[in-house]
Amino acid sequence: MATMILDTVLERPARPFTAEAAGVYTIHAVRNDQAIVTHRIIPDVAVAQARTLKAAGWRVSISTAAGRQYAPSEFDQLLSFDLI
Repeated sequence: MATMILDTVLERPARPFTAEAAGVYTIHAVRNDQAIVTHRIIPDVAVAQARTLKAAGWRVSISTAAGRQYAPSEFDQLLSFDLI
């Protein structure tokens, strides 16, 4: 019989359900004379895409359907896992 061992130090408590957790995340990116706006329904995917754009030299932010805007320094607040 197999025994499962969980490392509770690595586990992160589930985020409380909020309107933001069920909403659409809009990524705004600006560079030179170009602007990009994309929509994602999974916050982890929105953060990954925004970080990729930032690494490519774009100024980025993520906004929620509720109107809350996140700067790159706040992207971690949107993640459901610590390692993304």
